[in-house]
Amino acid sequence: MENKPSDKTLFAMDLTARMAVEELAQETKLPQEELLLEFMKSNVAKMLYDDSTKLWWDGPSAVAEEFKSQKEWK
Repeated sequence: MENKPSDKTLFAMDLTARMAVEELAQETKLPQEELLLEFMKSNVAKMLYDDSTKLWWDGPSAVAEEFKSQKEWK
């Protein structure tokens, strides 16, 4: 049986994603809605919502940096 993250963990993951997208939007001047759609399709989002990676523990700035590196943004 697969272990699913608790509601609190899912909330932390959602909040981390939202804050990372907000940070990216401020930095790139792109609309948050556009970035959120792109982010949620990315491997970074898959990693973020895979509790075994614990990526959400690193915080929104680390998630944003990982997204930028995978998108090859500087």
